[in-house]
Amino acid sequence: MVVGKWHSPGHEQTSSGRDSPWAHIVTPCHGAAAAFVVYMGEENGMKVSGHDTLAFRLAGILLKLNQGESLYLQDLADEFRVSERTVYRDLCRLAGVVERDASGRYRLVPEYRGKLNSRDLETFAKLAGVEDLFPSSSSRFLLALLDTLSQSSFLVRGHHYEKLKPHDTSFQQLDDAIRQHRRCVLTYADKRRTVEPYRLINSKGIWYLAATEDCALKSFSLSRIGQLVVGDDVFDPSADVQRQIDEDDDVWFSEEKTEVLLTVAPQAAYYFKRRKLLPLQIIDKELENGGLIVSSRISDERQILPLIRYWIPHVRILEPGWLREQLECNLRDFLA
Repeated sequence: MVVGKWHSPGHEQTSSGRDSPWAHIVTPCHGAAAAFVVYMGEENGMKVSGHDTLAFRLAGILLKLNQGESLYLQDLADEFRVSERTVYRDLCRLAGVVERDASGRYRLVPEYRGKLNSRDLETFAKLAGVEDLFPSSSSRFLLALLDTLSQSSFLVRGHHYEKLKPHDTSFQQLDDAIRQHRRCVLTYADKRRTVEPYRLINSKGIWYLAATEDCALKSFSLSRIGQLVVGDDVFDPSADVQRQIDEDDDVWFSEEKTEVLLTVAPQAAYYFKRRKLLPLQIIDKELENGGLIVSSRISDERQILPLIRYWIPHVRILEPGWLREQLECNLRDFLA
């Protein structure tokens, strides 16, 4: 991705004076939009990998330290039933947040002690467990994150991610543009576009830019952005657009949603009750045989058809009829 900067007439360029690539995250931006969202979670209801265990362990360690406790490696190893070496690696992930005193005990550094709530700790722990999602300066990035959690800049769901690691400079430029409400010009799908950026989203491990183009909210895969130019021309962010990004649990943005009604067989009901596997999923009714009637709201058929195909024969579409026919047609074409 090529990153640049342009200036509109009448706007004077200023220097930020930042000390590090992520110092801008540490400084509170009052009234700025939350820049990052990370949508993640169990894939199709299947069991996740060791990242969840790691996140749980890190959150537990941070919770104890946040309450003012000082802990030995052996105490933590015994509590979490892991080796001292594993706990040591965990604490290394928290370098800069956790310090070791003269007696060999570990404690939270004073500036963070007692200032974090349980959601802050869980979010930080999950991100520390999936640091490959973030730029190479992830240590400073995670420290900056701890300072800005109160702005709800991050939402963490899951663990799978693309091998592409975002470039520090492009992330910094986009984060600045989002927080300062600056329009951008980018090349996407061989087309030059002028957009108003709102969020950087990691959905199922893929990074996207949520931005409006001609007043329509769209998502742009960061790996497909060929050129990015951030300007001084500012825009007034729409509260409706921000609300839409917050409420949608995917990157398929649309103001008009189609409601899909489905039956879930008893064999699969547990997974759908445990967590939401479909976009904006609601359990409408639990059947006497243990099955479910489930509804989902989608912006595009591609949001739900792959999920339904995964759960065949345990999930069937009741309504709308056209979507059921589309699925049947796809299956016939596949089997032909």
